[in-house]
Amino acid sequence: MKIPDSGKIINVALLLGMVVIMFVVYKILAGLGIIKTASSRKADKERTESRAGLRTDEYFNPTYYIDKKFKMLGNNTATLYAQNLRKALRGLGTDNEAIYSVFGKLYNKTNISEVAAAYFLQYDNDLQADLSDDLTDKETVILMNIINELPLT
Repeated sequence: MKIPDSGKIINVALLLGMVVIMFVVYKILAGLGIIKTASSRKADKERTESRAGLRTDEYFNPTYYIDKKFKMLGNNTATLYAQNLRKALRGLGTDNEAIYSVFGKLYNKTNISEVAAAYFLQYDNDLQADLSDDLTDKETVILMNIINELPLT
């Protein structure tokens, strides 16, 4: 049996060591956000789309529901939901679960306009702007997923 050249063994070991070091450095840089991976680019795109969707969603317009045919919440329910959202947004920190809960109780996307109108009448603030200011990108993605699951009317 022929003994391999020790120089070749050392070269292969050095090459494997360099590959391992490069992999570790890549993982560290990706973890720090210095290098964008495919999954981080996809997550960034989803957050950007959700943030843009929240800002441009016509259902947050307080007058959108006028002259529409849909299952209405009613003034008392819309007012109660507006109050719950205000508490969730203005308390100590943002109560995300309370926000998700309110949107999960809506019958349809047009109900968002009813709640936005009640919110505006009570607090003279734009619900869409308050949500956009208080929610992180990740929370906005969750909220937009809830909204997207609602029927149109």
